[in-house]
Amino acid sequence: MRIDSAMTTGVQGFQRAEQLASQASGQIARLNTPVGDRVELPDELVTLKVAELQAGASGKVIQTASDMLGTLIDIRV
Repeated sequence: MRIDSAMTTGVQGFQRAEQLASQASGQIARLNTPVGDRVELPDELVTLKVAELQAGASGKVIQTASDMLGTLIDIRV
């Protein structure tokens, strides 16, 4: 397993979580506007929770890749 690809996967996952959260929060902000009647609050809250969990999982991937890199550097030095 390549550490850089694990790190990249973690960062991409985190970025996707950020996009999901941004979209959901934008939809929630539209609730009190004329187009707000098309916004389903429960769906957007679920999307926010999914984004939170995805960000947490991606953060763990990034941390693990960083720890592995640190271990490899310690072994080589």
